[in-house]
Amino acid sequence: MIVTNPFSPGSLTRETINTVARGWWVLLLSGIVGVVAGGIILFTDWTVSQLVTFVGLLFIFRGVLTAVSLPVDGSMRGWAVAVGLLEVGIGIGVFTWPGPTLLVLALMIGWWVLFSGIMTTAGAIAARDFLPYWGLMLAYGIIETLFAFWLIARPDVTLVATVLAIGLWTMVYGVVQVILSFELKNLPGRLGTAASPVTSTRAAA
Repeated sequence: MIVTNPFSPGSLTRETINTVARGWWVLLLSGIVGVVAGGIILFTDWTVSQLVTFVGLLFIFRGVLTAVSLPVDGSMRGWAVAVGLLEVGIGIGVFTWPGPTLLVLALMIGWWVLFSGIMTTAGAIAARDFLPYWGLMLAYGIIETLFAFWLIARPDVTLVATVLAIGLWTMVYGVVQVILSFELKNLPGRLGTAASPVTSTRAAA
């Protein structure tokens, strides 16, 4: 998840920024995994049980990466750990649910994407003076929210529709993460070399 805690003010020092920037590769790795996984989802002939298992494992892997990432909003690392564990829990719930169905998959993913979309939208607005490509994040958060409502409101969802929706969402999310990872890597230089503390509103990786 790109935004972890958009509602709590953070204060970033130069040292914090440098520390967070060194973890840019975590976001890059997560993004690459997302792009590859999205392609696999889109171009594989799935059964329901296979799709549920693959998506569950994907959520677990991404949750682990989220848990070890560092928020760039100056908030406690515990926020990233909490969000990562929540994502892992969603992944476990997806593929261990008795008699997994497309409806269960759509609802679980839908509620998670809704949570992610709201957090991303709020974080992009709150951190517009600091977050790289905040306009992109704002647009993505709004799209995520609309996509979540579509999934939640589709009790008649088909396998083809589920594959297309989840595959495209996973791939686009990965692309956004890749773009932001390089911005995160270059963040110290982009903010200049001043030694004074840098105060930020909320943003997260």
